[in-house]
Amino acid sequence: MGAPDLEHRVGSKLGHVDSHKLDHAPPRPSTTGDVDADQLLENLGYKSELVRSRSTLHVAFMSFVLAAIPYGLATTFSYPLVGGGPVDIIWGWLLVSAIVLCIAASLGEITSVYPTAGGVYYQAFMLAPPRYRRIASWVCGWLYVVGNLTITLAVNFGTSLFLVSCINVFEKEPGVGVFEGSSYQVFLIFIGLTILCNAVI
Repeated sequence: MGAPDLEHRVGSKLGHVDSHKLDHAPPRPSTTGDVDADQLLENLGYKSELVRSRSTLHVAFMSFVLAAIPYGLATTFSYPLVGGGPVDIIWGWLLVSAIVLCIAASLGEITSVYPTAGGVYYQAFMLAPPRYRRIASWVCGWLYVVGNLTITLAVNFGTSLFLVSCINVFEKEPGVGVFEGSSYQVFLIFIGLTILCNAVI
């Protein structure tokens, strides 16, 4: 759904698009529960349609999987180790973790105010100045899609290289692995992993 459709949908639900209302968050319910969440969505101009069946633990583990922490560490660990050594790794990890926590807290607060399935593109529309709402939400939405596709494919490709390396732990002679792992073979493994992941999901 594009930004113009989003504006029309919000406007049709509220009667008309009032820029003053769109610039401010809707009132938060005073209690908790699905009923209050439904009321909050109604305040945003939406009707609740999705089933809320995931617990906090489910969401936490989904976030861990999406972050691909083991993959990220394995593929980039050598750069700070060679460039700065253990001190660089430890303090860099702590500093970046603090920055990421600030970003996570900000996104969590924004999401709690605008808890819609549209996610970031809807939030960009609501938070951007009225003049730039459409282009901001359009750019944000497409960057989010491209980013997710790129990350997923990068993880699958890294996993392909990891599998080839695991196989070549076994050697047919000193320094020569049992699997050649040429470019087309790695690519075929990558395609197979991508198909498998999509089939499972």
